[in-house]
This record gives sequence, C-alpha cells and structure tokens, in this order.
Amino acid sequence: MMQRSGANEIPELIHRLGSRSKRRVDASRARLSIIGGRAVEHLVEALEGDKNPIRARVMPLLAMIQDPRGRQALIAMLLDRNPQMRLIAVRCLARFPSPDTVAALNRLLDRSRQEPLRIAAAHSLVEQYAAGQDLAIRRVLDLLFDTREQPPVRLAAFSLLRSLRPSQQRSILKRLHEDPADEIRGHAAQFESGADRPGEPDSPSIERLLLDLASDHYAVWNEAAQRLGTCGSSAVKPLIAEIERRSDDPEYCTRAGMVLKALGRRCSRELGEALDRIDASVALQVLVDVVGSIGEKPLIYRLKNLIDRIAPREDDRLAANDFDPMLRVRAKSHLELARIGSRVAIRDLRGAFAAPHLRVELEMLTAMCWIGKREEIALLLQAHGRADAFLQGRIADAVHAIMKRERIRRNNRILRALSPEQSAALRSILPRARARIRRPAASA
Repeated sequence: MMQRSGANEIPELIHRLGSRSKRRVDASRARLSIIGGRAVEHLVEALEGDKNPIRARVMPLLAMIQDPRGRQALIAMLLDRNPQMRLIAVRCLARFPSPDTVAALNRLLDRSRQEPLRIAAAHSLVEQYAAGQDLAIRRVLDLLFDTREQPPVRLAAFSLLRSLRPSQQRSILKRLHEDPADEIRGHAAQFESGADRPGEPDSPSIERLLLDLASDHYAVWNEAAQRLGTCGSSAVKPLIAEIERRSDDPEYCTRAGMVLKALGRRCSRELGEALDRIDASVALQVLVDVVGSIGEKPLIYRLKNLIDRIAPREDDRLAANDFDPMLRVRAKSHLELARIGSRVAIRDLRGAFAAPHLRVELEMLTAMCWIGKREEIALLLQAHGRADAFLQGRIADAVHAIMKRERIRRNNRILRALSPEQSAALRSILPRARARIRRPAASA
C-alpha cells in the first residue's frame, strides 16, 4: 500500500526525534528508517545542529540506512566537542564495515585515552572484523596484548575470540595465560573452559536476554547480544519473533539482526519462513541484511519470492508524492541477489528504474552496476534526469561499468537509438571525445 509523503515530512520527523514522548520518537524513527536514502541529507544536516537529543537519535538511523554519506558524517562526528556524541558515533560506526571506518577508529585510538571511547572503539573494530574487514584485527590484537592498556579496554578486545577459528583461539589463549594481569588470565581461563558459552539455555534465560537487548545502556544490551550469540539455535525463533513484534523499533531490530548474523547458518530455516510471513518494512530490512550476511544461495534466491510478494501491483499508480514503504526492502533484496550474480528479479529492478515518480535507491543502483546489461542503459539514463547530484554520480558509475563489461562504444546502435533526454544524460556522463589529429601523408 502506497503512503503519501509530503515535502516537509522528513524535517518534521527529524524534529520529533527530540520529543520527550517515547511513542513519538519511536514512530519517527520507524518512518525515517523506511524512507531511507531520501532522508540522509536531512539527517546529516541535523548532525550539524546543536540539539544533542536529536543528534543522538539521528546517528543510529544513519547506521541502519547504510548510506555512504552517513558513514562520512559519523566519521566527522568523532571530532565533535561533546564526548557523548563521539561515543555514540563510535558505536554506530560498528555497523559501517569499510576500510575508511577501520582507519577512522584507529586514528581515534591514537589520539584519545578516554576509557569509554577506547572500549567502544575496540568493540567496533571487532564488529568490523566480523563483517569482513580483515585489517581491523591488527589493532584489536594490539589492544588485547598491550599490558599497559586499561584492563576494561583489553577485555573489550577479548570479544574478538568469538569471531576466530579454534586454532587461532588456542594460540591467543596460550599467550594470555602468561599475562601479568590476573583479570586477563582469569578471563582467558574462563573462555577456555567454556564457562561463557552456555550450550542450551532455558527459555527464561533467553527471555531475560531479549529484554536486556532493549536496554538504553550500551554495556547491558551489548552483553545481552554477546550472550544471545552463544545460545545457538534455541535463540533463533525468539529473536525473529521479537523483531516482528518490535518492528516499529529500528534500533532493537538492528541489535537483534546483529545476533542473528553471529548465529549464522543456524538461522536459515527460520529466516526463510519469516521472509514468507512478515509484512513490516523495518523487520524485513533487517532480515534481508541477515540473509546476505549468511550467504547461502538457496536462502538468497528466496528473496525473489519476497520481492514478488511485496512489490506494488500493476494497478497501483504512484503519484509524484507517493512513497512505497517496501521500496527499501526490495532494494536490499536486489542487492543481495546481484551479489551472487543473479538476474532472477531483473523485471522488478527494471520497473523501479522505469517508474517516473520513484526515487531509485542506492542498493538498486549498485545491483544494476553489477548485473546490468546493455538493454538497461536507457533505463539508467532515464532515471538520471530525476536523480539528485549524489545519485547521478552513482548512475554514471553504473553506465560506465555496463559499457565496459558489454564492450559498448560511443557509436553503438543502442546509444544512437536513445531519446534526446537520454542522449543529453549520456553526454553529461561520458567524457568529451578528443578529436584525432591526422598526420600529413608522407611525401614520396
């Protein structure tokens, strides 16, 4: 079902983030997370203001939307004058895996000796490594083995062991058993004995951890997330049920999604069933991210069924100020399908580019860049005219990628058949061809 989106809706929603009413704040966060990329510029602008309650709630939203502009804004927040704002930025950067994030967190550790910031940076670097940023492990190990480092910071770095193979864990534990700090040696012995890895906790234990996962205190919910990640398959159904029940709380859904990613393939069956059942946009966005993180192809292919289920019907007409609340879910699903090179949902992807009033999401552009063919160039150029400057740059990248992959030259008949508007967009994308200088023929 399409929802009406007024011109002033996004600034008003951001303003409501500063409300004292939890219900108003939660409703605004849920709506902004569904709007996604269209709200990023306004959210980044809000970080430049002086209303700290709004800034504190904007940063987790940018982390959930996962737009590169949000990552750069969060990195800039590491230099903010307010220590609480810097702390929130560090924690939110954990959800932006990239070399730029790792470098920014390393710079923070170089210049700051504040214990809370260093603890948060250690946790964020561990999350970066778990998300595939291998360079993050170097600084985490430095923190873990540095006997001059503050013990709470070293214990935060200790959480890295849960992301390592058993052989890697054994070599690190062997060294930690000889550490001069009693607290570190005791933690290593506890980990090796398996005391912090319960096999199958009872239901009341999981229920308490799910409640703790909603805490406003970072230490409480982070500890709950770590413990839920050790609960095995018994935690999967309760986690998905809570994501569905709290689908109007983007922050909780994101935390639960982090736990599901840590549980990995043990979630596959329940995830597949949830994709066929759940109708809430925020919950589905999180579950699609989890599916992509697990990486099982049969599960990823089920995203085609999800796209078909939530895509607007042909008789649904989008007016200029209408908004599809499931657009972000479709965009993320297309990205995961494209990541494995699949074009099974290309019809819906093409339709998103062809829709005259639909804003193309960044994930859709990335998907088209990876799997687009020559017949999609005209659709990209058509979308170029209604995109902002940021998206126009990404459309240009996609056109260049397709032309290179398909070996299309400027004089190709496909490009000659473009409309005047599409040709103008292409001219703005391609560099001007340099005239060839003909050399005079050599005299006999």
